[in-house]
Amino acid sequence: MMKRFLTSKEAADYLSIAENELSDLSRTHQITAYKIGGIYTRFKVDDLEAYRRKGITKGNKNYSGTNFDSIRDFFYFNDFYIYSGIIIAIMLYFIFKKP
Repeated sequence: MMKRFLTSKEAADYLSIAENELSDLSRTHQITAYKIGGIYTRFKVDDLEAYRRKGITKGNKNYSGTNFDSIRDFFYFNDFYIYSGIIIAIMLYFIFKKP
């Protein structure tokens, strides 16, 4: 018998997404979150299954991310390293430039 309500960690594992992504989904009302006792956040298995059936989670086989999404994610998560590399290259150019 499956539990009727899941914790945030269990729900995130159920959908194969990160916990912070799950909290973003509940904050934007894409998934309904329930407060138990006014303190504990829980998610109904039926609501998670309905969201999963939509086929929009990355953990699901129906997720259709494009190459553009992958490239955009790469630059979004690695922009610090890219900018740092460019700045270092410019500094090295000016340091070793012959007068």
